[in-house]
Amino acid sequence: MGRDLESIFRELKLVKSKELEECNMELDSQNNNLVVKKALLVYKHELLECLEMYDVYLDKKETLLL
Repeated sequence: MGRDLESIFRELKLVKSKELEECNMELDSQNNNLVVKKALLVYKHELLECLEMYDVYLDKKETLLL
């Protein structure tokens, strides 16, 4: 019927990793003002939290109750 949670989390991890890479490239760019850089740092933090949560699920999927 639907995809299993593991495949969904793996796909989300790929997407968020790509977004994190793009965010880091934008942060390294000299074309942004301070407000944009602060917004990018907040976004980067959220991406890292998502990736950490996906890793926890994928590492311990057998023991987690959903």
